Amino acid sequence: MTIRVLDPTARGPAADLPLAAPVAALAGRVLGLRVDDTWQSFGHFAERLREQARQRWGVRDVVVFDPGTRNGTTEEERRKVEGFVRAIDMAVVGLGT
Repeated sequence: MTIRVLDPTARGPAADLPLAAPVAALAGRVLGLRVDDTWQSFGHFAERLREQARQRWGVRDVVVFDPGTRNGTTEEERRKVEGFVRAIDMAVVGLGT
């Protein structure tokens, strides 16, 4: 009997991409938050951040992006993400925990 073991990790990019420049100020900008039902603790963090971004830092708007199920085609997923990226100035998509 043969057992086939699959590697669930994604291959990284062939080359490192430079980091985006830091945002000089948050006031008047649009913040994007990527949430996901599978990471409930981040959802709580994102909700608190959403409140604080408006109250403390003067963020004009907060756009929440939930990719939903990921059963679509790669092109469908790409369109979802592109729409999110075009609607915001900056994003928080996770925590380095």
